[in-house]
Amino acid sequence: MRSPESPKQIGALASTIGRMFHRPPVPSAIVRLGTKDPIVFYHVASDVAMQAPTLAAPLEEAFSVHVHHLRLSHGDIWLEGRHRAMPLVHEGGLFVWDLRAQNSAHVHERFEFSRFQISKATMNDLAYEHGMRRLGDLRAPGGEADPVVRHLALAMLKRAAFSGQERETLFADGIALAFFAHVAQKYAGAVEGPAFVGILPPWQIRRVTDWVSAHMNDPVAIADLAGLVNLSPSHFARMFLRTLGMTPHRWLLTRRIERAKTLLKGSLPLVEVASTCGFVDQSHFTKVFRGLEGVTPGAWRRGLN
Repeated sequence: MRSPESPKQIGALASTIGRMFHRPPVPSAIVRLGTKDPIVFYHVASDVAMQAPTLAAPLEEAFSVHVHHLRLSHGDIWLEGRHRAMPLVHEGGLFVWDLRAQNSAHVHERFEFSRFQISKATMNDLAYEHGMRRLGDLRAPGGEADPVVRHLALAMLKRAAFSGQERETLFADGIALAFFAHVAQKYAGAVEGPAFVGILPPWQIRRVTDWVSAHMNDPVAIADLAGLVNLSPSHFARMFLRTLGMTPHRWLLTRRIERAKTLLKGSLPLVEVASTCGFVDQSHFTKVFRGLEGVTPGAWRRGLN
């Protein structure tokens, strides 16, 4: 089973990215989809201007996609050492940075942006899974608004604010797949292959259900579930939604809550119910339970009497 990144790994990433932008550690996530490299997400914000240009990122065969949440009009950028004034950036404006070149920026006002980073190898891995030809480079007009990427980034942030550090990766897996599908088509010229038709047969649903029941208190990734039925994560997610009418993440939450309701009929403390059903802690359990059932676990248990 694929394990999620440890708090230590995520903490190291958060600190590294924070230093690059002269900030303290920033909210970060690492999403692995069974591809060569992960898709990395982080969010950087400051109420004051940058004290100096950004530090150079390591050269690698990858792209970073920045989507801005605040309007920018004062700054400088250096593309492979060549200086130019930063263009006007509206809220939702998007930039693609090629990490094979040394680029930097210096923002002279408060700023807030989210960044997805994806390697060329991962783009090609996911393109193959989607029936696409090998992709070109990501290219985008600097500063053009992209509400899709912006709302995917905001979904990651709101999820983190709601649930905190999760052991589960299904939600982030889904965001990463949606991000890839969008930028591949819009910025890399991808054309999707023929639709992958069909649904998961009953035996595959049983295999996934039985495995989840046996690993209820463990973190689960979409690659884990897809591997059980020998499908790529993206094909599995599409077929799962077509078969059951909900995403794997939503389905797993309902399974955990149904297991919790069974345990709540006994005397097990809430904190142990949360742990047994795979939630990070009692607070996370309470938030998810209230979201699905409309009441807290304690109130639901008292209602049994």
